[in-house]
Amino acid sequence: MSEHYRILKLRSDSPRVIEQLGSKQKFWFRMEGGDDQPWLFKFTRDNTGEDWSEKIASELAKLLNIPAAQVELATFMGKRGCASQSFVFTEKGFELVHGSEVLAGSLVKYEKSKQWGQNDHSIENIVKALEEIFPSRQRTQYLRILASYIILDALICNTDRHHDNWGVLRYHTQQGKTMHEIAPSFDHASSLGRELLDERRQAILDQNDIERYVLRGHGGIFLEKPAKKGENPLLLAINAARYWPNYFSPCLKRLKNVREEEIIGIVDRVPIEWMNTVAKEFCCRILTTTLKRLNEV
Repeated sequence: MSEHYRILKLRSDSPRVIEQLGSKQKFWFRMEGGDDQPWLFKFTRDNTGEDWSEKIASELAKLLNIPAAQVELATFMGKRGCASQSFVFTEKGFELVHGSEVLAGSLVKYEKSKQWGQNDHSIENIVKALEEIFPSRQRTQYLRILASYIILDALICNTDRHHDNWGVLRYHTQQGKTMHEIAPSFDHASSLGRELLDERRQAILDQNDIERYVLRGHGGIFLEKPAKKGENPLLLAINAARYWPNYFSPCLKRLKNVREEEIIGIVDRVPIEWMNTVAKEFCCRILTTTLKRLNEV
């Protein structure tokens, strides 16, 4: 078995803490002995698995060469959470523009405040808005990165890709020209069955009902405007890959080279004190199920 993931241990009296956010559920800090780029610590709510789902998603993204925020398991005053390194280099002039702002710039009367049930937040509108932002020579490169996020969501069953959970990085050249690039993927906590209690996980495993669970969830991106709920993450990736094969095929090809053992190894590296055997088995079954379906595209 591979070595467990490291656990960052933060102290309340540490000068590393640089900003406490209003909810007290997260705060920014700087890593001792690291570079100057800040990290965001987020407390894990009881019985949610939000910490290990974020960590596993981050490691899967790394395996698939998908740009994503670096995440580490962490504790603060003995309380569990995870730490995510900022990818917005403000000192270099970068700023994060959320998807809601991107779409509002492309669609007339787009409701930026409507985070859920926002059926204008469709895969077609997202692709169209980004095609408008990027110059033709960069368009394919960046849309392929976006497509890899959709595939990652499908793999991990991420149901939280609403319009503020993706974005672009904006900056200005020395000549004053405004430029954009796709921001790394972030906020993957609502994935991998982390919301279930062990009793429910075990029941689904005993009933061999994983695929039904995988296909039941709704995400934050819509396939068609008349729909009342966002499309299932796996079905969204499958349908989008058929409609935009040029954008989706590179990541799907990389996915075909991934072995189940590699995925299981990523899950196994979470310490048992953070993720018990039932949660690990359930998580692995989700990943092997979605991997198989995606490899059929």
